[in-house]
Amino acid sequence: MRKPLIQRVCVKIVMNAVLIPLLYLQTSASVTEIITTSIVFSLVAFAIGDQWILRGSNNAVATIADAAMAGLYFWIAARLFHWGLSNGELFVLVVLLGAVEAMYHRLLAEWDNKKTTFSETD
Repeated sequence: MRKPLIQRVCVKIVMNAVLIPLLYLQTSASVTEIITTSIVFSLVAFAIGDQWILRGSNNAVATIADAAMAGLYFWIAARLFHWGLSNGELFVLVVLLGAVEAMYHRLLAEWDNKKTTFSETD
């Protein structure tokens, strides 16, 4: 069953909330900055990664694109807001977010009743 767009966005925001404690521990950012940048990233990634790239390709391509977009986005945010995020910490953030995005794309495929590369029995 295809889920409504607003439900898909809300689930993405909740899944990407894994960033909040990680950014809080790794940076000097305020909680408000972290939550705001995480939500904005989720919305941008949903529009570009899930509505455009994922529809035209597959989970792997969309996951790599989302991870690359996250790396660039959070690197810019860290420099702009002076968070003190190191390249190593940014790498950990991107890898974790990539794993979350792969799970999210799998969930979207299940909602749309599509076969995925992860399961032959769907």
